[in-house]
Amino acid sequence: DILLKARRMQYKDDYESRRLEAKMAGEEDSFDMPEEASEEAIADIEIVDVDFDPERAMRNINKKEKKLATQKSRQNLSESDPAAAKEKYFRAKKYVDEKMRQIETIKSNVESLKSDLHTRKKRWRQFRSHIADMTNTGFDEFLSKKKATGEVEFDHDRGQLNLIVQKDRNDESSQTKDVKALSGGERSFTTLSLLLAIGESLETPFRVMDEFDVFLDPVARKQAMETLVQVSQEMTHRQFIFITPQDVSSLRTTPLLKIFKMKRPERSSHVGGLQQQTLD
Repeated sequence: DILLKARRMQYKDDYESRRLEAKMAGEEDSFDMPEEASEEAIADIEIVDVDFDPERAMRNINKKEKKLATQKSRQNLSESDPAAAKEKYFRAKKYVDEKMRQIETIKSNVESLKSDLHTRKKRWRQFRSHIADMTNTGFDEFLSKKKATGEVEFDHDRGQLNLIVQKDRNDESSQTKDVKALSGGERSFTTLSLLLAIGESLETPFRVMDEFDVFLDPVARKQAMETLVQVSQEMTHRQFIFITPQDVSSLRTTPLLKIFKMKRPERSSHVGGLQQQTLD
């Protein structure tokens, strides 16, 4: 009857709960509760007086039983089919083993990437230091053409670049770290020297300098122009373009040096300004 069936289901539920607790506690071997309930065990199950319709309770029981049967069928597992349970175990173990292998592969790749990143950073720091040394040496060499000396300080942590210029290489008192303390011509030549020094480490095929000599005195302008022409002719794998409003009559055209002059401005016949200039 309904009462007996309910008691059996209660016993079965108690059996599964206690068996699971024993398994979690590692006491599965000592678990001795019978799987099939005896008449005495059935009779000992306490009857709980519930305040709802027995027919409704029966419908709920049937619904739970159908749901449980559906889940067992979906999982291809039943208490009476140990082969299915074994098959599911091996299938799950294979899946877990495959995932563990993937995890180990990922760990190995991560370690390789960390090692590669460390090596790349080390080489990058060495390359950065090499460029700083080359720039510093080139800067001093270009300044020496004006009997000056200088140094470039690279602050990589702050991302700053500081210049130290000694206007007279034989007079340490002429050394300054403030470029603003230099005259206009000295600043222009210092800037030009810095650009040329940094350019030695660049791989760009074209370099353009516009009005680089506007604040230079005639002597410094001549030195700067000669320096630029000399450097550009030595670097035949690059093309230099120098734009200046100053006189360049001291330069002579060579196979490597071409000079283009703009036409002198002509007054427009209309009220306004100058006509547009063109190359000769």
